[in-house]
This record gives sequence, C-alpha cells and structure tokens, in this order.
Amino acid sequence: MQAARLLRETTGRDPEHVCLVTDAGPDELDAQKWLHLNRAGFGGIENGLHQRLDVSQNDDRCRIQQTKGMWIVGMFRRLTNSLFMQWRSHQSHPEYKTTTDFQAALAEDHRRAALRIVGSLRPNFAFT
Repeated sequence: MQAARLLRETTGRDPEHVCLVTDAGPDELDAQKWLHLNRAGFGGIENGLHQRLDVSQNDDRCRIQQTKGMWIVGMFRRLTNSLFMQWRSHQSHPEYKTTTDFQAALAEDHRRAALRIVGSLRPNFAFT
C-alpha cells in the first residue's frame, strides 16, 4: 500500500492539495507512473460527465450520507443531465446553451412539458 500528497496547480484556480492512496506496491507503481495515471485520470474525469455534474449541480458539495439517498439523487442528476443534452441538441446554437438555460426554460411553466419528455418514447423538445 502507498499514499502520496500531491499539490495541483492550475491556471486561474487556487493550489489544491490532494491525497492519493493505492494498494499497489512501489514495484508495481513507481512515482512517475502514478503521477502520469493521476494526470490522465483527473483530466478525463473533470472534463466529462463529472465536470457537468459538479459545476451545474454542485455534486461535490452534496452531503447525503445514506447509500440509497446518494443513489437516488445521483440518478436524478444524471437524468437531468441527459435531458439537458437532448434539449440542447434541438436548440439553435447549442454550443452556447448551458444547464442554467435549460433550468430557466423548465422554470417558465414548462414542468408539464418536462414530465411529458421523461415519459415519452419519442419526446418533443418544442419548449425554448
């Protein structure tokens, strides 16, 4: 088992100390390989779905501790993200649309339309 403390420095953000733990021995995972894997994994995770969940829905700030509660909230967040991606693909200039735009569109008395989308086999994303 190994443990390490890593200082991440990113332009535009405060430096961040991160603790790493692995059950791989030093003969299996030396410091250089570990650093490479950490950099590759961190960028891939933060730039994908995790980034959307964390930034848009404050996923990392969630303080739910019960397993079932975490699972339920996580599924709703992923459902919301999937609906957003589908909604965005039907908008003009989708590259400029954010989850905030999606939430605002739903808040404009479109809750009924959102429920139709969830329950429909062929959803119509006509609301703006």
